[in-house]
Amino acid sequence: MENKMLVDAYSFFEGESNEFNQKMAVEDLLVDIACEFINFRAKNKMSQKDLAEKLQITQAMVSKLESGEYNPTVKMLFEIAQKLSWKFNIQFESGVKSETYIFEQIVSEPNEEYIDSMGFAS
Repeated sequence: MENKMLVDAYSFFEGESNEFNQKMAVEDLLVDIACEFINFRAKNKMSQKDLAEKLQITQAMVSKLESGEYNPTVKMLFEIAQKLSWKFNIQFESGVKSETYIFEQIVSEPNEEYIDSMGFAS
């Protein structure tokens, strides 16, 4: 990449190769995913260890997810979304039509037995 001055974020990468721009798009998605985990922990006052226990993964894996440098599988993200009661959405768009795949776990009323069985007990 040649030396450039940042005028605005959208024009900074103009002229770069398609391959480079695709890599940047993937990195952007990974940072978005990382931010979701960090924000969840902050909002719920949890340590990485606490979140790891809730997700039944290692603290090292939580750290990797939060770094934005680890590319989790769709299956892993789906399972995490279920455990955190997050809406999981993948959207593909083309010039012709858009397809959205959504999984949302909805609990109409708080049910302590359900919450305990999902590992959400306080």
